[in-house]
Amino acid sequence: MTLAEFLARADHLMRPFVALLPPHTAVQLYSQGRNFFLEQFFADAQPHDTTPQELATELWGLRFRSSLFNAAGIFKNGEGYDMVYRQGAGAYLAGTTTTYPRTGNSKAGIAKPFAPYPRSRSASNWLGLPNAGHAEVAKRLSGLPRYNDFPIGVSIMAAPESSGRAALEELVEAIQMYASARVDFIELNESCPNTSHSDEHKSWDAMVERLEFLAEHALRKRTQRLPIIVKYSSDTQQEQIAPLMDILNTLGYDGVNFGNTSTRYVHHAERIHHSERRLYDYFTQTFGGGVSGEVVKGDALACVHHAAEYCRTLRHDREFHVISTGGIAIAEDVRTAQQAGASVCQWYTGYFAQFAVHGHGVYRHINEALSRVGGMNNRL
Repeated sequence: MTLAEFLARADHLMRPFVALLPPHTAVQLYSQGRNFFLEQFFADAQPHDTTPQELATELWGLRFRSSLFNAAGIFKNGEGYDMVYRQGAGAYLAGTTTTYPRTGNSKAGIAKPFAPYPRSRSASNWLGLPNAGHAEVAKRLSGLPRYNDFPIGVSIMAAPESSGRAALEELVEAIQMYASARVDFIELNESCPNTSHSDEHKSWDAMVERLEFLAEHALRKRTQRLPIIVKYSSDTQQEQIAPLMDILNTLGYDGVNFGNTSTRYVHHAERIHHSERRLYDYFTQTFGGGVSGEVVKGDALACVHHAAEYCRTLRHDREFHVISTGGIAIAEDVRTAQQAGASVCQWYTGYFAQFAVHGHGVYRHINEALSRVGGMNNRL
């Protein structure tokens, strides 16, 4: 057992007692402990697990070893690439990165606040997109070794410090940087709740303006095959799905990802175990942030289903894929998401929960379960 596996196993045993502490103390201790764990986790070594070949799937001419890989936010700065390759992940996603380096959020004496709700199989975070910036991460990704059937992706976002045309031009520059770094796909994050973006930035009109600008100045000027997908929150309303799919299809984007963390705190509160409600209420009222894990799964799946169903009614002159993120923790979650119309899945909260149980065998465990029933890969 490695140090990271030992720490994760100990955390798994202790997590249910976190909610018994005074909420501020619980968040403070857990946030500090999580930051320490991640340092050990990124530096850990592990044996090389193979991925069953029958789980491989192809999107946009890229072959993924399986239909499951990490969501943005785990490997913000290009860490852990060899680690998850050896674990057996289907692909690798870095970021989310921004134009300027960010240290993350801090409030009430707590840096990068995070709280687990283990009995609810969920969590909250107000990390604030800590990252080293587009340029530095692109440099790191450019130096990574390349492995067969293991695409490298990156998640990007407009800088909260920028606005107007400058912010749009910075996104175009980021795409160009990562294209030069030879990444295989890019995810445009339109869904993070943990930054100081203005309400105007978060409006529908501003979102459409960004999509149109990037389509004109990046998508249509691509000199290489570089799929660009757009990620939205699990809070996306059903009536917004069809207009979103029309816009993305018309402008030439290559896919959509539902969904990132939720800010519908009251909506999800009833799904939080009663023993964790005090901690949940304290975190959401003090920090806000995003809620992730099991509690958002139903909403994310509904978004995936509606997007996939609507996309089947559209005429496509290129591949367009729906990706599912939110509440993915076991093989059955992957199968359910694929049945709803997802081509591939990403996980975050569920990944760490399963790492605490299976250690570096986390992908081997879920891949074996998926392999027993066969892959179920959908293409729109």
